[in-house]
Amino acid sequence: MINSEFLAEPFAQFLPTVFLYAELHFRFKWSGSRYFQKEPEILADLPIRIEPNRDIPILLIIKDSHLFPITLKYVEIVIYKSNKIIQSQTFQYNTQLNINWWDDTVMIDPEGISGDIEINVEFMYNVGGQDKKCTIHNYPLCSHDKLKTYISKYPYPNDGNVLYGDIHYHSNLTEDMVEFGAPLKATLAMAESLGLDFFCNTDHSYDLDDVPGSWTETDPTLEKWNKSRIEINTLNNGNPGKSFIIPSEELSLHNKDGRNIHALILNHSTFLPGSGDGAEEPFNFHADYNTKTVHDSLDNKSLCIAAHPFNPVPLVQWFFVKRGKWQLEDIVEDNVAGIQIVNGALDEGFYEGLKIWKELLLDGYHKFIYAGNDAHGNFNIYRQIKIPMLSLYEKNEQLFGEFRTGVHTNGNNRAINSAITSMKNGNCFVTNGPFINITFQNNGPIYEMGSTVRLNYGIITVSIISTPEFGMIKKITIIKGVIGGNKEVDIFTIMNLREYKLIKDFKINSDSNCY
Repeated sequence: MINSEFLAEPFAQFLPTVFLYAELHFRFKWSGSRYFQKEPEILADLPIRIEPNRDIPILLIIKDSHLFPITLKYVEIVIYKSNKIIQSQTFQYNTQLNINWWDDTVMIDPEGISGDIEINVEFMYNVGGQDKKCTIHNYPLCSHDKLKTYISKYPYPNDGNVLYGDIHYHSNLTEDMVEFGAPLKATLAMAESLGLDFFCNTDHSYDLDDVPGSWTETDPTLEKWNKSRIEINTLNNGNPGKSFIIPSEELSLHNKDGRNIHALILNHSTFLPGSGDGAEEPFNFHADYNTKTVHDSLDNKSLCIAAHPFNPVPLVQWFFVKRGKWQLEDIVEDNVAGIQIVNGALDEGFYEGLKIWKELLLDGYHKFIYAGNDAHGNFNIYRQIKIPMLSLYEKNEQLFGEFRTGVHTNGNNRAINSAITSMKNGNCFVTNGPFINITFQNNGPIYEMGSTVRLNYGIITVSIISTPEFGMIKKITIIKGVIGGNKEVDIFTIMNLREYKLIKDFKINSDSNCY
């Protein structure tokens, strides 16, 4: 067990870079910390956009008050538009807290409000006999800028047959010396307000098998994993017709070179162990699976996706937790449906992934692409530890629900198996706003995205929907790649559309295998 000052052995410095809410109380043995303080972590968070006719959910978190007991007096929430106060509410608590975790989600009615707004949250509390106040959070070394969100007049673009999901998200089941996420129930409330139909709780395999309250001790009974699955079922069953959770995990496994990489395992019925880069034992890089052997353990109704396969690996992780990258030989394995091409930003990993995906298609590999954000909490701003004990930093990337996988289903079928089947078949797309669908027909059945068609000619129908929130459709390009060829070619381009909705047919002829 870790003592109340969170001192640890030196090997903890080799922990992977973290992406969750920052845990402030951990310190290395015999060292200080620039952000350690004798207070629980206190913070507020909210989603980056709000669907029409939805309340604004504001998540309040107080963590580790069992170490530093606190009396939460009240929370004041003020909404600004164009630097003017348009709404103010005070929530009285007068609650003494002496527990590991406390959270509350308060709902604000945005009636009469639209567009960009700012929200300020002030906590009034007493700790150590002193009355204190913090704005947004009590993290040292970070800004206390107001939270920002967009109240939309328009639903997220949809033809009525698409489910939008964030396939890579970490909840508070991921919790260790330096990080923690948000609860599943609170995240579901955020998803509802965002217009996000589902999310996958891809918590790390090396966290899901921990003894509750421990960060290094493995639990053979898998209490943490089992309880999470019960909670997911309860939340899904209690929320019919609304947003839902696909039970998942982010599995640590080996690539062809024996280095640790991550796979998103969605909707698998049993726990898959993997701790090679969890730093729970110093210099133990063992993995239970690699990209070849994991196939035999997967359910028919599960889905395996390469997680952020082309994002750069920090040098410290390369050496000290043997982190690596997905290689082409790993991706082309039959059990890997495709690659998570977007990981919360249009960055180096995205553009490298796009390039390699095109190469795979030209080589004849039928692999698909998906989008997630790898958010660990982080609904409004990314605020994390940069250098342990020394610095924190912030950025507006890897935010929950910003980039999405749009999944085509019949009649907006809100069933986990339906979403998994469509993603497995490639009947999906990646987006940060606009909707798209592509079908093919030749005087017969309509073929969906991801289908293999054995015909020489036909009609491709492209459907695109946007809204004023995301901007007009200005240009579309139809690209063709010949299997075995060296590069793709543009076969149709439409410029200067300036429309919010488009349905267009294109006649296609080909005497070679292509996409």
